[in-house]
Amino acid sequence: MKLDDHVGFMVTKTLRQLNVLFNQEFNAYGITSEQWSLLKRLDAQEGISMKDLAQAAEKDQGNVTRILDLLEKRAYVRRSANPNDKRSTLVYLTPAGKELTERLIPLDIRVHEAAVEGLTEEELAVFARVLDTIAHNASRNAIS
Repeated sequence: MKLDDHVGFMVTKTLRQLNVLFNQEFNAYGITSEQWSLLKRLDAQEGISMKDLAQAAEKDQGNVTRILDLLEKRAYVRRSANPNDKRSTLVYLTPAGKELTERLIPLDIRVHEAAVEGLTEEELAVFARVLDTIAHNASRNAIS
């Protein structure tokens, strides 16, 4: 099999190009795709535990902690003790984080629309199902 035909290579190549497109739009705000994924998750569900945020973003907790440290230094998020479970921490957007997220959502939409230009809703649905199947197969057949 040629490298160019390997699904992992195709996905990685596509992700690199999507990151270039994303960075063109978001660099002026100093926000990375990893930071954006957490900001967008928090916009959808504030007051989420760090553990649940890590699961929702499909990132390990150490990585989420590192990203939140940066976002907290920039005053976009705040963390507080969970009143129902002192062992966990809840994460919230600050007013500055909410404003930034609202400002960046149109850029996020523009990146998405540029990436899927020329594709029909049906093609996108098939694409999503194919990626889900590949992800499922990869996780089920992970080599230990």
